[in-house]
Amino acid sequence: MERIVSICGERMLFRGTVVEDAWEVYTRTANGHRELSFKNVVVWEDTGERAPDSHDVYMQGFEGVEAADRQALYEKELEEKREKQREKNAQRAKTNCRWIIKAQGLNELLTLTYRENQQDRNLCKKHFEMWVRRMKAALGGKFVYCASFERQERGAMHVHVACHKLPSHGTRKGEKIKAWKLGTEIWRSIIGQDNGLCFVGGKTRHGGQRRNLSLAKLAAYVSKYIMKDYHDAPLESNRYSRSNGLQVPKPQRMQFCGLTFEQMIELAFQCADGDVIVSHRVTRDRWSGGRYWLVTEPEPKGVHHAPAY
Repeated sequence: MERIVSICGERMLFRGTVVEDAWEVYTRTANGHRELSFKNVVVWEDTGERAPDSHDVYMQGFEGVEAADRQALYEKELEEKREKQREKNAQRAKTNCRWIIKAQGLNELLTLTYRENQQDRNLCKKHFEMWVRRMKAALGGKFVYCASFERQERGAMHVHVACHKLPSHGTRKGEKIKAWKLGTEIWRSIIGQDNGLCFVGGKTRHGGQRRNLSLAKLAAYVSKYIMKDYHDAPLESNRYSRSNGLQVPKPQRMQFCGLTFEQMIELAFQCADGDVIVSHRVTRDRWSGGRYWLVTEPEPKGVHHAPAY
């Protein structure tokens, strides 16, 4: 691994070395939920070598067709870097969305759909903002949410919303209305009668109702559409929407030394009583070393699992 660092105007080359028995550990917790990840420590050392010239200086040595070919290759590499950065930004937004849902305990899933083939993303976001304001008014000023936007295969937009479990009734135009009907009535007042629905519990791939998602799985479900949709989203726009003032829990960082990859995984699996393992993932390669990710959540009330070892 190599990187270029500018020091006092000089471009210097640094080389990274993976430390096989040293680990950076990141732990994020909130509301009884935990995500733990670790990876090998990388030590960066100054090689003492001058880095290659900047692109502008490098291109001064070429003319004509050769210069055009090299410039085209450079622009292709730049676009690949931009794409990696877009993906990295979307991944960060996905993590933030997932943790807002967990930290706030947003345990109700709603899905807003269009019957018409409404493909304008900005218009969808405008409709959604109006819907949120009216839902908040109908529920007495209390409507905390976090949402992601998805484009269906036919091209139409729809919205996945995590919120607190809806009360039995809300107030619409001075009259009480069952909360499960409220979302659809308000949505249709914005986009047109019979033009869409608000599904409580969300929808499965085959159109049925999605029920009984744990909080961790609900958070993963809503946030995953940020990665699916990030190519479609303008770079400057938010990749998801949330209530104002919601904070993302910050991770704690630690370092462990003298342990193998297998010992680190064993250490990560020492879960507290009542913790349920939601998912975990292992990656390992010769360049960046080992990486591990573990997600746990509290055991649902009335459900008892065997201890995790």
